[in-house]
Amino acid sequence: MKLFSIILTILSFIFFSCADTIQHEEAIEKEETIVDWKNLDLSKDWIVGSRNSIGVNSDNLAFGLSNIYQLLDLYSIGIVYRGKLIAEDYFVGNKESLYQTYSVTKSVLSALYGHIIDKKILTNDSLKIDEFFTIEDSTKKLIRINHLLTMTSGVGDDISYVQRSNSISYILDKDLIFDPGTWWQYTSAGTHLLSGIFTKITNQSAGEYAKQYFFPELGITNFIWQKDLSGNSNGGYGLQLRLRDMLKFGHLFLQDGKTANGQILSSNWINLSTEKLVNFSSTFGYGYLWWVNISNGQPIYYAVGYGGQYIIVDESRALVIAVTSSAGSSAQYRNQLLDLIFSNLINSFDKISS
Repeated sequence: MKLFSIILTILSFIFFSCADTIQHEEAIEKEETIVDWKNLDLSKDWIVGSRNSIGVNSDNLAFGLSNIYQLLDLYSIGIVYRGKLIAEDYFVGNKESLYQTYSVTKSVLSALYGHIIDKKILTNDSLKIDEFFTIEDSTKKLIRINHLLTMTSGVGDDISYVQRSNSISYILDKDLIFDPGTWWQYTSAGTHLLSGIFTKITNQSAGEYAKQYFFPELGITNFIWQKDLSGNSNGGYGLQLRLRDMLKFGHLFLQDGKTANGQILSSNWINLSTEKLVNFSSTFGYGYLWWVNISNGQPIYYAVGYGGQYIIVDESRALVIAVTSSAGSSAQYRNQLLDLIFSNLINSFDKISS
C-alpha cells in the first residue's frame, strides 16, 4: 500500500510538472506570437506583450525604466513595441484615468484637419483665414491654415483666450508679432484659431467631430475636450485622454494612418504633418503641430504637452511611448525624462528590418 502511494505521488508530480511546463510553453508561444503591427485594429484593446520579447534588450529596458520610475513628477508611462503593449505603469491614476494632455491636443487637432481634407470637407490647407473670419487688417488676411499648422502665422501666444466671451475675436484683435510665413513662434492662440475654423467648416466642434468620426476608429470612447465660451474646442490645450488611448493615437501614425477597418488618415497627411517643415537645426524642427527630431539619421516625431506629456513615435523601431506627468513638473525633471527616453529607453529596442 505504501509502495502504491509513493508511485501515485510520483506520477502526480510528473503529471502536474508536465502540465505546468506545457502551460508555460504555451504562454511563451502566445507571448512571442508576431502581430501585424502595421495593420492593427486600433478600435480593439492592446495585445499585452513581455519585456523579454524578441528585439527587446530587457536589461537596458529595466535599467531605463527603473531610473524613470525614480522621477517624482511621473504620473504614467506606456510602451508599445511591434504592436504589443510591453510596459504600462501608473504612479498617479490607473488605466481608466483621464490625463490632461495640454498641448498634445494640438497634434490631435492637426490630425482632424487631415481627416477633413481627406474627406473633401476642406479643399486644402492653404486657404486664407479671411475665408472664415471677417478680417480688415491686410497683413492678417495673408494668414493661411498651413501657417497656423506650422506656427508661422505671426499670431502671438496668449492663453487667456479661453476665458474670453469671444475667444476668436480676442485673438484676431491682437497685433501680429511678425508677418505670416516669415518666422516661427509657439502659439496656443494660433491653434485655437484652427479650432474656430474647424467649427465653421464642419458645423461641429473639434471634440464633437472627433467623437463621431475619428475617435471610434481608435476605440477611444472616454475623453474630455474643453470648450471656450463660444462652443469651440480648446485648440491649444484642452484634451484629456487615457494613457492607452494616447498610445493608440501615436500608433495610428506608426501604421501610416491605417487601422484594420481601413485608412483613417492618408499616408500623404501622415508624412506631411511629421516632416521637418520648419528647421530649427539640422536635426530638430517642427511639422504640422508635431515636433521632429533626427536621431542617428532616423526621424522621431512627438507630440508634447505642458509639464511633461508626450507621445513619441519611432518608426524605425515600430515603437510608441506615451508619458503623463505633473503639470507642475520642473524643467530639470523634463530634461532628465527626455534624456533617459532618448539615450536609454529607445535604444533598448531593436530596429525593424527594412
